[in-house]
Amino acid sequence: MTGLLAACFVLSLSCVGATAQAAPPPAPQAAGTVAPTVHCILPAGQGEATGPQQMTVELSPAVVAPGGKVHAKVTLGPSPATSALALDDVPTIPSLDLAMSGGATGTVTVRGAEFTMDIPAGTPIELPPYEGDFLVPADASGEISFAPVRTLTQTKVLGSVFETPCDVVDGGGSVGTVTVEGTGSEPAHLTAPADPVRPNTAVTLGGSGWTPGGAPVPSLCAAGGGGCDPLKFKGHTLTIDSYGTLHGTATLAEAGAVPDGAYEVKVNDGTKEATAPLTVRAVAAGDREISLSQSSGPVGSVITVSGKNYNPDRWINVIGLDATGTGLDDSAVYVKSGPDGTFAVEFTVISDAVVAVQADEGNDPATVRTAPFTVSTGGGGGGSADQRLKASVRAGTLSMVQDGDTVDFGTTVLGTGSGVQRSRLNRVEVEDARGVNSGWSLTATLTGFTSADGGTIPADAVRWTPRCTAQNGSVGAPVAGSPAALGSEAASLCRMNPDGSRPFTGGRFDADADLTLTVPGFTRPGYYSATLTLTLL
Repeated sequence: MTGLLAACFVLSLSCVGATAQAAPPPAPQAAGTVAPTVHCILPAGQGEATGPQQMTVELSPAVVAPGGKVHAKVTLGPSPATSALALDDVPTIPSLDLAMSGGATGTVTVRGAEFTMDIPAGTPIELPPYEGDFLVPADASGEISFAPVRTLTQTKVLGSVFETPCDVVDGGGSVGTVTVEGTGSEPAHLTAPADPVRPNTAVTLGGSGWTPGGAPVPSLCAAGGGGCDPLKFKGHTLTIDSYGTLHGTATLAEAGAVPDGAYEVKVNDGTKEATAPLTVRAVAAGDREISLSQSSGPVGSVITVSGKNYNPDRWINVIGLDATGTGLDDSAVYVKSGPDGTFAVEFTVISDAVVAVQADEGNDPATVRTAPFTVSTGGGGGGSADQRLKASVRAGTLSMVQDGDTVDFGTTVLGTGSGVQRSRLNRVEVEDARGVNSGWSLTATLTGFTSADGGTIPADAVRWTPRCTAQNGSVGAPVAGSPAALGSEAASLCRMNPDGSRPFTGGRFDADADLTLTVPGFTRPGYYSATLTLTLL
């Protein structure tokens, strides 16, 4: 078996749509098709993809009142991107941004319902049509033209939401028009905090003119109104009273899902919607600061180390320093910052060598802060002088190397023995130098064996028994995959699960496996080969 190929792809998601589960809408009264060039940013650092994609949008009804609801059916052709792996039952949510011109300006989003799909490997992904509604602006008047500007595919894989945005970069155009006539209802008004807000915190929202007793749903949109996503809020308490007044809060998702930036928050109650500007900033105004509950005391003192202005939900490392600036490892304690970016943790002064306490955020040298501490020993002395030594440590990457790229099962003589041949996978070394606690997974897929004259041996004729161990000095315990037959489905060789008891995992880890090949009794003689692809994520 030849051709062990190192890979680093999990999923190449296209910028296509998704199936809709609702009943068919009324007959469309406006429709159009364009075939622009789109540029996609693939998730998980897999790169980019550019190419043409056909887009058809059907809009109905043809005439609405200001602030009225428009139904859209979206049909997208094959994507310019493909998936490196075949995955089954992947939860997917599609959306399409449409730019308005003429009787209104801005951007609206058509968001489809979540569904599950099987993603093929190496094949352009083409999904069935999906449907969604949007509201035209309450101040719109006359004919509005709609043109696609971006698709967004969200997929839920390995407990995370991966986003694949695809921007129209050339060859777009209008896919239909809707005419706004008549008098609309009173427009709704939305208020949001003027000061920056932090991720993973509750944002107070209010306003008037809403539908009494309506069911408000918050979304976070890009500045300008596109890319509206309700998943950017992980919960809310919003209600509308009998007077049409909006009350409550909406809690933003964590910092990893909501980067710093200028956004618009949108609320939709089913018949009305309104937006308001919102700025998200993970680190509050002002620099990170730490303080000690006391600045001196004898050995054995238990003090409280407090901090503020840190990123929320991050591991903070607290350690004592000696006069040379060296950390006293036995003194280290760890604590997670809260949603408001503060932390507090008890620290024990274990030695009279302690001259300061240091805190850093996730091993980032730029976040190192220190506060002096004096150990009370009594008596006099000749004084002391400090010199601070500094060093910078940068995060590395997740990578792997293998000892070879060929595995030979030797020769099988048909009709003799059991037809079982044994070999061993070349050792793979995984290096995790990222300094994070996100874990990793090493899996493999195997093609079927083929010979030059057309003979085949199925991939599942090969079984493996994985092994993996941590090299000395590594942090974390890897878990070997289960014995299994190989094939097109990803089989686990080794994985590192996130460890909540540690601030990070990392180091070097060895993985290999015992291999057995069972040659079917009626196989055409010849030289056979197959390709096993290793994937590290």
